[in-house]
Amino acid sequence: MRLLVLFLIGLFISGCQGTNPYGLTTASLGDKVVSSATGVAGEGVTPVKGIKYVSLHPDRLLRDEKTCTQVIKLSYASNINYSEAIIGLRNRALLVGGNAISIVGWAESASSSGLVGKIYLCKKKPFHIHW
Repeated sequence: MRLLVLFLIGLFISGCQGTNPYGLTTASLGDKVVSSATGVAGEGVTPVKGIKYVSLHPDRLLRDEKTCTQVIKLSYASNINYSEAIIGLRNRALLVGGNAISIVGWAESASSSGLVGKIYLCKKKPFHIHW
């Protein structure tokens, strides 16, 4: 009886292993991110259409505003300057349906910038900054 129970548990666990219909493999540490890329990457960050509707606010105001809901918190790092990093975060906010952002962490070196930002969806913003 125990053997049958162990067999059924093993069969159940092995059935939970999903298949990969697209033939994708997982990356290992140290692997190249893109191995077959061609072309030239553009310089800087380009604002997407509609970015003017995403505003930057202090996190405290957005957390305290009852009509604001945090959508996502994300880390963003690149070899770009501060203003381009903000544009990149605003682009991402627009793509996930947010209309307000806040910066809760920032790190900068001679060659790169990094930030931790929160994206909010607000029905009524505490105040609005036009860019």
